[in-house]
Amino acid sequence: MNTIGIDDNLDRPRIGKLLIIGLLGCVLTGAGDFLLGYAEPADVAGGAFEAILATAISLSDGTLFAGGLLGFFGLFIEGLAFFGIYRLMADAAPRYAHVFRSGIFFYLWLAPVGCHMNMALISYLYKRLLSLDPMVAHEAVGPMYLAFCIPLYVLLVLGWVPLLVAQWKAFSEGKTPYPTYAKWFNLATGAVPTLLVSFLLGANTAIGGGIGTMFLSVGNAVTFGGLLVTLPSEERFAEFRAELGMPT
Repeated sequence: MNTIGIDDNLDRPRIGKLLIIGLLGCVLTGAGDFLLGYAEPADVAGGAFEAILATAISLSDGTLFAGGLLGFFGLFIEGLAFFGIYRLMADAAPRYAHVFRSGIFFYLWLAPVGCHMNMALISYLYKRLLSLDPMVAHEAVGPMYLAFCIPLYVLLVLGWVPLLVAQWKAFSEGKTPYPTYAKWFNLATGAVPTLLVSFLLGANTAIGGGIGTMFLSVGNAVTFGGLLVTLPSEERFAEFRAELGMPT
């Protein structure tokens, strides 16, 4: 399997650094997500498209810019840090690692610009056009959202879900130095409770909307943070290398 220049997959210090970098990326992304969601939805007539952007209308231009840029940098950092998890499974489970790596490329390609910044841009444009003419805003931005946002969301999901499945299977089958319970350090473990909290607080409230927008960021933070806190010792890494017949 092509390891794209990674000459020592089970390098514990580097893996630990990548997990820390990923956690920092989650903080940036989470802050950006919260800024883009922390507002009560404006009362705007229309259909599903207007409902999606109703919160953005209540945000200042500075908030939209800051939220977009924080998420852009944070998501890119997260994507790079996922190679730390890739390293963990590359030697013992190359088939899973190959799928996981493909998902990383989808993430780097689509998440920072295609999904996060794209949404911030659409929100800003819609807000500006709405102040001039609601019909113009609907007719101009609605097709843009359908043509340039929805397809990218679908592509990201198609590329990201296999990554999550590969991660779950590699950890649950003991294909990493971690104990099998580390499979629970994944996106769903953090994302689902975050959505429930948002629902309980009220999705139409500023705090509920801000927290709900962060659900993916929290899910990734649980992934990186959980794996960092439970990172096995160097002795365990050496033992795992020996199990694979690798130099210790």
